[in-house]
Amino acid sequence: MTDLPEPPLSAAQRRRAAVLSTASALLGVFLLTIAFVAPATVALATETDPPPTSTPVAPPASPIEPAPSPDSTAVAAPVIERPAASTLVGDSIPFSGTAEPGSGIDLYSSAGGQPLCSVVTSTTGTWSCAISLPSTPSVTVRAVQTVAAQSSETSVEVSVLNAPTAGSAGNGTVSNGTVMGEAVPGATVTAVAGQVSCTATADASGAWFCALPKGLSSGSYELTATQVAPWSGGRSSSPSRASTLTIDVDAPAPPGVTIPTGSIQASGASFSGSGEDGATVTLFAGPHSLCQAVVSAGRWSCTSAAIDAGTYPVSAIQQDAAGNISDESARVSVAFTAPATPPSPTEQPTPSATQPAPSSTPIPSIAGGDPTAAAPQQPQAQPGAAGAPPTTASGGWSASTRFSAAMQPAFGTSGSVDWTLALGIGLAMVALLAVPARLLAGTLRGLRATPELQSATGGRFTGRNRSRYQEFETAPALPWNARVTGAFALIASATITVLSAPVTDEPAYLRLLVAVILGVLVVNTVAVLLPRMLARTVFDATADIRLRPLFLLVSVGATALSRVLDLDPALVFGIVFGLGLTLPASRRSRGRLAALQIGALLAVGTTAFLISGSIAAGAGSSTAGAFLAEFVNTVALASLGGAAILLLPIADLPGRHILRWKPIGWLVLALAGFTLLAGVLSSALEGLGGGAGLIVLGLASLAFATACFAVWLWARFVRAPAHDESSTPTA
Repeated sequence: MTDLPEPPLSAAQRRRAAVLSTASALLGVFLLTIAFVAPATVALATETDPPPTSTPVAPPASPIEPAPSPDSTAVAAPVIERPAASTLVGDSIPFSGTAEPGSGIDLYSSAGGQPLCSVVTSTTGTWSCAISLPSTPSVTVRAVQTVAAQSSETSVEVSVLNAPTAGSAGNGTVSNGTVMGEAVPGATVTAVAGQVSCTATADASGAWFCALPKGLSSGSYELTATQVAPWSGGRSSSPSRASTLTIDVDAPAPPGVTIPTGSIQASGASFSGSGEDGATVTLFAGPHSLCQAVVSAGRWSCTSAAIDAGTYPVSAIQQDAAGNISDESARVSVAFTAPATPPSPTEQPTPSATQPAPSSTPIPSIAGGDPTAAAPQQPQAQPGAAGAPPTTASGGWSASTRFSAAMQPAFGTSGSVDWTLALGIGLAMVALLAVPARLLAGTLRGLRATPELQSATGGRFTGRNRSRYQEFETAPALPWNARVTGAFALIASATITVLSAPVTDEPAYLRLLVAVILGVLVVNTVAVLLPRMLARTVFDATADIRLRPLFLLVSVGATALSRVLDLDPALVFGIVFGLGLTLPASRRSRGRLAALQIGALLAVGTTAFLISGSIAAGAGSSTAGAFLAEFVNTVALASLGGAAILLLPIADLPGRHILRWKPIGWLVLALAGFTLLAGVLSSALEGLGGGAGLIVLGLASLAFATACFAVWLWARFVRAPAHDESSTPTA
C-alpha cells in the first residue's frame, strides 16, 4: 500500500501546535496536581477540624466559678501512617503513626478482646508496634490515644493474609517430594523447593498437599510456600518460614533373606535377613505374604503366618522410610511341611517382636506371584490419622493453576484495583515507551533512506530493493494449506502463553492448554474477523486476514518477561493474525480499520476482566469451573495485552496507522489501553520487590526514553547539518 503525501506545515501552524502542546501539558500537570492534592487537603481538613457542636448549654448558676482545668483543651486524634487503608498485610504487621508526645497508644481489633499492643509515644510524637492477626478479608484496627485523662481514637481497615504452613508429608523424607500444610480454605498454595514448585488448593478445613515434579535428585531442599486467597484479588501472601525438605528418590537394594535350616513348618517359621535401617521388609512365598518386619541395626526377623503345605519360591522386597520400593530379592525354592499336630483353633501364631502394629501399613498382596506388582508405590496415611493428606488428590484434573485464580477485582472491594495508580502507569507508558518508540522508529527509518546507507547496503538494511507488494512477479505456490498453518500458529501461541507461568506434568495443565487455545482463538476472532466484517458493512472497504508469524516472537518476548519478573497475572499477547486492506488506501481508511480493531479488543478484554472475579469465585473445585475461569482470564489478558502492544506506533502495527490518521484518537486509545493493562497487572507490579520493582521499571523506561530522544537529537541536529554541508556542491 502506498501512502498519500502529506502537505508540509506552515510556520503559523507549527507555532499553533507548539502553543497547543504546551497548554495541554500545563493543563495535565494542573489536573494531576488537583487530583492528588485536593483529596489530601480535604482529608486533612476533615481530620483536624473539630466536629460541629450542638446547641450550647447554659452553665449552671453558681456563686463560685470553677477555675479552668489545664486538661480542658481537646486532644487531637492519633494518626495511623502505616499500614495504609485497604492494604494487604500478613504475619507480623508493623503499625506506626503520630500522636501527642508522651501519650499512651492502645491498638484494638474489631474482633474485640484485649489490646493487641500498648506503647507510649516518643518526645517527638511518633509511635510504632508490630501485631499479629488471623487471616481475614477485612478487619478494622483502632488506635486509642490516652493523655491527660482524655482519649481519642482513629482506625484503619486492612486485609490480612498470613503465610501458609508447609512441611513434608512423611517423617522427614518423601520419595516423590510430597509436601503439605495449612492455609486459608479455598486458597491457591504454591510450594517451592529449590528450582521446582507445585500448586494445590486448600480444602474446606484449610489442609493442602501437592507433589513436586518428578526428576528431583536426592538431597536437602529449602521449602517455602505462598498462598493467594479467594478474596485477596490475586495478591499473594509473603513466603512461609523456610524449612528443610529431604528428598529421597533412590530405591534401596533388595533385602537379604536367610532361609531356616531343616524342616520348615507351614506355620510359625522364623525368617531373618539384612536390609536398610528403617525400611519395612515384606516376605513372600509364592502368592502368599508370610510376614513383615522393620529393619533395625541392619537386621530384620519375623515369624511367618500359616500357609498351605507345599513348595514355594521365597523372596522379599523392602520399602524405605521415604516409600521407595526395592527390587525383589533372589527367589529360593522352599518346601513347607504341615505340622505334626494341627494347632488348636484358639491358638494363634506368636507375632515377632519387630512385627509392625496392626495400625501400620497392611501387607500387600501378590498379583500373579510377582511381589513388585503389588508393592505399594507410596505409603498411605490411615483415615483420620494426624497429618493425613486431604482426600482430593493434588495434580488431578480439578487442580488449580495460575490462570484459574481470580484476578484483582476492578471495583467494589477493599482490595480492588487502584485506578489512580493504573492511570499514572498508563500515562508513563505513553510518555516513556510509546512516544519514544515512535521517535526512534521514525529516526531509524530516515537514516535507512539516506543515499550513503542505501549504497552501502545495496538498498535497505534487509537488502530489499523492490516494493513489498511486487516481491514476486507471480504468486508463489505454497504447499501448506492456509487454515492448517493458521491452526498451527494458534496452537503455538497458546503453548507460549501457557509457558508464561510454571508448568508441571499434572493433568490440570492439559486442561489449561485447551482453555488457552480456545481463549486465543476468541481473541484472534475479535481482532481480525469482527473488524473485517464491520469494515465491509460500515466503511465499504475490503480487508483480508493475514498470518503474522513475527507476532509469535512478540508472544515469546511477553512470556519471557513474565517468567523473568514472575508476573502473576502474566503479560499475554496471543495474537497471530493481522488485517490489511486489499487495495491501496488512504490514511483515513487504514486508521479507521485499525481503530476498530483496537476498540474491539479493548471492549472484549474489559468485559472479560470485569466478570473474571465472579467466574473464579463460582468455579469452586470443579474441573469445569476451573476450565471456565482459565478461559475467561485468557481472553482478558490476551485482549488487553494484545491491544496495548498493537497500539505501539511502530512498524506496521495498528497504532501507527491510528496515529497518522488522528493523533488525538491514538492518544485516547493508547491511554485507555495502557491504563487497563496496568490495572490488570497492578497486583503483579505491586509485588515486584515490595513496590521497588515499579521504581526500577520506571527508571528503565526513563532511560529508554532518554536514549531515543538522544538518537533523534543526533540525527536531527548533528548528522543532518553535516550531511547537508557534505552534499553542497563546491564552486
